Amino acid sequence: MRLRANIAGLALLLCSGHVVAAADSNAPVVAKAEETFGPPLITGKAVFRLNEAYVLWLVLDTNGNLEEVDVGAKSYYSDIPTARNASAPVPLSFAEYQEALERIGKLKQLGQLQRSHSSKTTATDLGPVNTDRFEYAFVDRIVEDDAESVRRFDVYFLHHEAGAPKQLLTGDEEPMVCLGISWYYLPPEETRNIKIGSWQELRVAGPNLRWKTACFRTTVLHDADGFTIEEPQNETIFLSDIHVQQLAGQIHIEDDPLEGVNVELKRVGSDRVVGKTTNDSGLFKFSGLPEGKYKLKVTKDGFKSLSGSVFLDHHAPLKRLSLELPPGT
Repeated sequence: MRLRANIAGLALLLCSGHVVAAADSNAPVVAKAEETFGPPLITGKAVFRLNEAYVLWLVLDTNGNLEEVDVGAKSYYSDIPTARNASAPVPLSFAEYQEALERIGKLKQLGQLQRSHSSKTTATDLGPVNTDRFEYAFVDRIVEDDAESVRRFDVYFLHHEAGAPKQLLTGDEEPMVCLGISWYYLPPEETRNIKIGSWQELRVAGPNLRWKTACFRTTVLHDADGFTIEEPQNETIFLSDIHVQQLAGQIHIEDDPLEGVNVELKRVGSDRVVGKTTNDSGLFKFSGLPEGKYKLKVTKDGFKSLSGSVFLDHHAPLKRLSLELPPGT
């Protein structure tokens, strides 16, 4: 089926790879949305009317850049005026979906259509999903049984995200990479740049609706400093600067020593990370390291992590580090 659009008087055939035009990129996104869709439906929120039954939400990053547009029935959102009285909407037709993309393209460029959705869908808790891939965005479509009529769709614009990839999926579906607990789409040409377990900045879109696919860590993960990332790691406790004569000590929980804790150090100005694992008495010791300031990271699966700085100074008081590692919550 051909995606045909008319923008600024130009007939564009999306399926043939022509570009969906965008409005002036210097104008704020919300201002563009007001020009395109009218005033916001909720004061202080970037939610706009698409048609009588459907609305769209803009998801912006902290700098005001548009990262995502979610389009769904007004009845889904209880805080929209008249939403409670809204009847179940008729799904968007292919032409209505096409027109909505055309208008969204005025907020931020979608680019050329790289791959159109197929009749094959992926089951999610929200319903069957298929995907359109554009040059600068991916679109997840929650569809009816015919795989064409759309009940909801989310537009994810490509942006840069930093993290340590756990998994990479390629094959018949769009390439996806797992960061944290979420799946992100990435352009096929980016797959060769993925280094599983290594902290890096990636060009991705999402997180997407295909989160029903489990995401498993397949290797040791490292953060931006090269330290190990343990899971679940739901909180990091930052320590005050510590001055010591030797890099040795004990890790414990309350009065009990902790075995198998990762203790890692990285001297400021160096890229090298050195690590030790505590023994059955919770003890660790580094030898032969030069004086200076070190970044410290203490991690163990199921526990909160400790992070801070330690100064190795041979003239400091002789004392052993004693650090408590609280359990995760």
